[in-house]
This record gives sequence, structure tokens and C-alpha cells, in this order.
Amino acid sequence: MAGGLLLAISVGCTSVAAGSSPSLPSSPPAPLPSSVVASAPVSSPSTGVPVVPAPRIDSVANFRDVAADGLDLAGGRRMSTGVTYRSAALNTISDADLIRLHRAGVVSVIDLRTPAEVTAAPDRVPKGARYRSVNLYQGSAVPALARTTVAAARDRMRRLNVNFVAQPGERAQTATVLRLIAAAEGPVLFHCAAGKDRTGWISAVLQLLAGADRDTVVAEYLKSNDYRAQLIAEHYRSTLAAKGVLAARVRRASDRVEAEYLGAGLDEIDRRYGSFGRYLIKGLGLSQTTIDTLRARLSA
Repeated sequence: MAGGLLLAISVGCTSVAAGSSPSLPSSPPAPLPSSVVASAPVSSPSTGVPVVPAPRIDSVANFRDVAADGLDLAGGRRMSTGVTYRSAALNTISDADLIRLHRAGVVSVIDLRTPAEVTAAPDRVPKGARYRSVNLYQGSAVPALARTTVAAARDRMRRLNVNFVAQPGERAQTATVLRLIAAAEGPVLFHCAAGKDRTGWISAVLQLLAGADRDTVVAEYLKSNDYRAQLIAEHYRSTLAAKGVLAARVRRASDRVEAEYLGAGLDEIDRRYGSFGRYLIKGLGLSQTTIDTLRARLSA
């Protein structure tokens, strides 16, 4: 395993010191019901590969294991569970859910949001976990939402994913996230605001790096629509009441994820680099050692 994480990470627009976010009190927590304590690994009946059940997190939207329950990989392998988790922002997380993450062993939280988003809704971080701010968009604010037509909104969502590949700064920030995950000495949780676009991109890169095929990666990406179904419906109804049908449909086009959104970014990898492997090395500048470390952590 690579060495421990640095105590602070500079990300161009911001640098956040480790442990700067609030954590749980230092005194040992009281015993919790069995539903709160992290479950022991169990073996998949089909492969015998250990599966680490993800903690149940109710106070944060779109939380799940990047590996699901062990995604099928090339060569008959499975993606390792209990290594990387994804979610929406942690500003709403309850004390009980913080304890769940702590007991799941989460050692690092990587926040992909912009400085403005972080300031407006700072994370709460589980006890013992180090906080990292890696502003994936690079700018000081999230790119503006197209408010004219549904087609314009969908085009914006495709462009966001293209820019993860096309923009040098966004490639550099993607590489920073991957290096942090490779260096972590335990499970990592990364997130953006809704846990679907920036988080969806990093999740897709990790799944492809582990050896999942594109169809599997896209199917996992689309699960955000299921995890966020209630929020999407609420946003649609409130926007419909306040601004009318067109605005509600535009909001929904941006609230949802679609295969074409992620596909635009994956197609850009092929167009620019010819293969995912060349993207990792030429586009992200990752060393073979980092790639090998990630694959060893992410697959079984």
C-alpha cells in the first residue's frame, strides 16, 4: 500500500487542511443497535469473493458503494466492495450516520465541490477521517444552468462530461482524486453536491479502471435517477408551480442523469486518446505504479 495521505491538498482554487471539518466527539460512542454496526464481510454465493455490505446512510442522498455489490469485471474478477463510496454532500449527515461511516472504516472524504458550494454547505466528516477539497470544475462556481430549452439543458450536461476530459484543469483534478484514493489506507468517500455529475464521472473512471465494461458503468451511473427519484419529483413540482412547465422540464433535464451525458465524456476519451489506458497515462498523467495500486485495491 502506498504511503499515508498528505495533511493538506492544494487544488488551485482552494486548499483545505486535514481534519479542518467538524467530527464526532473524541469520547467513545455509546453502543449502537445492531442495525448501525457495520456488517462483517460475506461471500458472494456465485463467486466466493468477499462482499462488504455498505453502511445504511439515510441522511445523505445518493449514498452507495462504487462497486455496488461487486461489479463483474474482465477475466471473471469482481470489483472490490468497501473500498470507495459515493454520495451527495455531507452537510446534512446525522450523528448516527457519521458513526456508521466511522465504523465502516472511512479514512478520507474527498469533496469535489467548488469553494462557493463548500462555504455555503460545509461537510460534516466522520471521526478520524481526513477532509480533502478537490474542486473538479476548477472555477469558483458551478457552470450556469441553461434556462432556455430542454435541448439546451441536455447539451449543457453533455458538455460538462466532455469537459472532464477536454479541460486540462479538470483532468488534473481527476488525477488528484485518483492519487488520493490510491494512497488512502482505508475506505474513501467522495462526493459533489448531488452526487451524480462530478461524482458520477469519478465513479465511472474508477469502474473502468478496475475492468468493468462500458454497459455496466453506464447502468451504475443511471442508478442516480433511482436514488434521487423523490428529490427529482419534488424539484419538478416546485419549479412547475413557481415558473411553469418549460422551466420544470429544463430543471428535470439537469436533475437527472442520462446515458448520453456520461457517454459524451467517454466518447471524448476515445476521440482524444484512442483508449482508456492512454487516457490514464497521457491524459491524467498517472504513473503505472498508481494505476496498478488502484487496480489492486479496486478488484478481487
